[in-house]
Amino acid sequence: MKKSIVLTLLLVVAVGFSFDSLAQTKKKGKGKGKNKTKTEQTTDKAATEAAPPVVETPAPVMAEPVPVEDTGVATPDLVAASDSFDFSNITVDSVAPIDGFYKATTLKGARPFLFPKEDKNNIKFYKRLWREISTKDSQNKIFAVPGETMMQLIMDALKKGKLVAYADESFKTKLTYSKVLARFRDSTIVPIIDSTGEQTGTRTIPNEFNPDSVTKYEIKEEIYFDKVRGRVVTQIIGLAPIQTKKNSMGVVIGDVHPFYLYFDQCRKIFASKEVVDPQRDIYNISLDDVFIQRTFKSLIVKESNPADLRIKDKYPDEARQLKEAARIEREIARYKRNLWKY
Repeated sequence: MKKSIVLTLLLVVAVGFSFDSLAQTKKKGKGKGKNKTKTEQTTDKAATEAAPPVVETPAPVMAEPVPVEDTGVATPDLVAASDSFDFSNITVDSVAPIDGFYKATTLKGARPFLFPKEDKNNIKFYKRLWREISTKDSQNKIFAVPGETMMQLIMDALKKGKLVAYADESFKTKLTYSKVLARFRDSTIVPIIDSTGEQTGTRTIPNEFNPDSVTKYEIKEEIYFDKVRGRVVTQIIGLAPIQTKKNSMGVVIGDVHPFYLYFDQCRKIFASKEVVDPQRDIYNISLDDVFIQRTFKSLIVKESNPADLRIKDKYPDEARQLKEAARIEREIARYKRNLWKY
């Protein structure tokens, strides 16, 4: 009995001693920074005295901008110094400027291919037509590129003597460049006013010719069947610009042909002129190819007849003129279609 009591007391004493040790360990951990040696405290004090005191700088106060009155005079302080950039090592680019990705023509000096010589004894079918080409049509915009119109090319060639203009479509009477301009120029009648403000008469002032004003052309062509080659050939003979004449009041009088060109002579000029039409996927072809391949839209205005009348002379109504032109087109197509029937 006494032994049990003694063992119990020893157990209680051991447990209490364990709790006391644990509490002292925690207390030492918390006060570790306080229980420094005198040497450590002296070192910390010296470091603190050596460090400069930290002074808090107040935040700067932004001043409101002062409005400046615009006097219209340049302020020297706002102008960049002329010597801010060194231009001594900069050289001027000597390469000729190019408008975007414009590709220089590769047709310079090109020559048109020759047509085969026809024997009149081998021609079975023959018809002569006159067609009108309007540059206002979307399929003929290739003739009226701004700044590079076909009319401008023709006028430049006439001025330099590379083309010959004729007064008639039979190519018999030649015209000089000055006479060509005279046929193109319109005139305007202006009143003559004296010092008192009264009209004393009128005078005629010639207008300058603008090649871009020509929006229609007429081609004369022949259609025949070559028995040797076994094909129907359409060959352009002549080309003529069409000018719409107006009176001094601006009223349209009618269409005239200032001059005529022999197409074979035009081919030498057209073969060197490259044309592009992105809308119809036309690239890297010449103006001569456009005519030979017939990649243009035209309207028949005349068919060879004994009276030498145009369609509009026989049918004043415009709808009837279109119907007659369509009839002639069908007649030619039917001839080609029935050519090889047996």
